[in-house]
Amino acid sequence: MVIGYGSPVSDRKRKFSPGSPHIASAKRSKKPGLRIGGLPTDILSSITSKLPLKEAARTSILSSQWRRIWLCRPNIDLSYHTLLSQSDDARRWTTRRNILNRLKFIKSVGEVLQQHEGLGTESIRISFHLCDRYADHMDKWMKYTIASKAKGLILELLSVNFGPTIVRYNFPLQMLDTKKNSSLRRLRLHFVSLCPPADFRGFQNLTRLCLQDVSITNEDLQRLLSEGNHLECFRIACCETLTSLKIPHYVNRLKFLLVLSCPLLQDISLDCDVPALHYRGPLIPLKLAAPSKLTNLWIMLPSCHSALGFISSELPTTIRHLEKLRLCCSQFEGTDVVSRLRSFLSLRQLILDLTITDLPRRTIDILDLGYLLEAAPFMEKLELHMVMRCLHKRYRPEDGELRSLPSCPHSHLSLVTITGFIGEKDQLELALHILRNAMVLKALKIYPRPCAVDSVPARLRPEERIADGRSVALEFLAKSDHRNVVEVIAAFNLPW
Repeated sequence: MVIGYGSPVSDRKRKFSPGSPHIASAKRSKKPGLRIGGLPTDILSSITSKLPLKEAARTSILSSQWRRIWLCRPNIDLSYHTLLSQSDDARRWTTRRNILNRLKFIKSVGEVLQQHEGLGTESIRISFHLCDRYADHMDKWMKYTIASKAKGLILELLSVNFGPTIVRYNFPLQMLDTKKNSSLRRLRLHFVSLCPPADFRGFQNLTRLCLQDVSITNEDLQRLLSEGNHLECFRIACCETLTSLKIPHYVNRLKFLLVLSCPLLQDISLDCDVPALHYRGPLIPLKLAAPSKLTNLWIMLPSCHSALGFISSELPTTIRHLEKLRLCCSQFEGTDVVSRLRSFLSLRQLILDLTITDLPRRTIDILDLGYLLEAAPFMEKLELHMVMRCLHKRYRPEDGELRSLPSCPHSHLSLVTITGFIGEKDQLELALHILRNAMVLKALKIYPRPCAVDSVPARLRPEERIADGRSVALEFLAKSDHRNVVEVIAAFNLPW
């Protein structure tokens, strides 16, 4: 068989000499590929720091160059999920496996910290089920944190898998002496015990402190907040031994204070000018410096006789510069406080989260909330979130003429949001009062569905209530809107 010169077979079988122009052309067309190993070490360290710890550690087997790159991590996260395997997680619900996992975790933390360079460490997080039995290991970890000049430390010693007689780890506060550590700025402690030594001089360099489920006495807390500290943010939650919280006047840099669910807490006294306070728990006395510079207040109460009653009677009279107030409570009765309602001339934003539990509807009149327009003449934004845990009756014309409050023109209120609008008569009356008196109103948003979708029991027929709220808003409220500011939002399009 004769094979022609230009055939495909002849092209495949032809051989070219080393000097052939075909070979030279092939060499010129070949481009060098990008090799990640050729990047500078600091860039490689930045890349591996974005990976989970277990994934980053695997890069150490690539070559001798990669052996220590993964250790240069600004944020060290040492937890169950970052150090233990999936097989450990699947079998952790047995006592023996818990013990083995705990020992494996302690060994892994020690190995990581021993290999880590320590330079450029921004924060360290250690999260596992540990107690005072392993204090020697944790003391070494705390010493490493201080030596590494880390700026943040999170120590979460979760309380599960322990018996009722467990002894908490006594956090070594003496290691945070100013002379020994000037770098730590953020500290978060969970399930530890705090007992400051007699010569403890306080957190001289910390700006953020969070104590959660920490065992501490009133006196020891006062030692922590000693004179000369620089705290800007202080959070304390679920501390079951605390009975009184007093923030002294010399904590004058504090900008935010959060107090959550401390069951034995009986009073809060603030002698410093903290601008923002968030509190969740039962109603207790709140004492503020006079005059107080508090501008942002968020109160979450498990129950409250009346939201208006709390605003008029329970808020300290020293609050004169309050700009934002959020009150969350369950209201189970009404009260006549219209004549004693105080004026809040600095208030710009008011948020009310109310769970109405009046069974049947006899004492609580939602229309009374309309008096807040008079009490806060410079308010610009109002949010009213309602959950109606009561017998429902949709408004119909045969139920009687709609009531109205005395005219109270408001020249600053521009945005109003009402959720949980289910078409009750007093709800409609309040919305109409706002619509008629807010002179610069730009938007009145009505959401028939409440914020908490599962907050209304099935026996109260929540979907039927939502449909009633939408129809009442469209039939009576939208018809009174001559400025096109009313917007009835579809049931599932919540603002968040």
